[in-house]
Amino acid sequence: MEINENLQAERNLKGSEFEKSGNLEKAIELYEKNVEESFKGNHPYDRLATIYKNQNDIDNEIRILEKAIVVFEEITLEDRIEGLPKLFRFKNRLEKAIETKKQLAKQKKAKLK
Repeated sequence: MEINENLQAERNLKGSEFEKSGNLEKAIELYEKNVEESFKGNHPYDRLATIYKNQNDIDNEIRILEKAIVVFEEITLEDRIEGLPKLFRFKNRLEKAIETKKQLAKQKKAKLK
């Protein structure tokens, strides 16, 4: 599959515009397309993880962070200087999201008792 980096960058810009205007649905659609194409930059992963976190959609937040880790592990192997710090940041965010999911599950279980 041929990746058009200009199109991906344009999607990120349009996604940001949609976010600013409050149209999260359209922003998510554009960012998800870049994630699907394994965009080699942090913008769509950061934005989607934040959007999903704010929507209390922990499963999608985790999915996006896991994808970001795969992409940034590859970037790090390519010796791109920005890869490693971003990889660590995504791993840290993933740990926090997983911990949040565990805490929510405990709270839900406690309420059922």
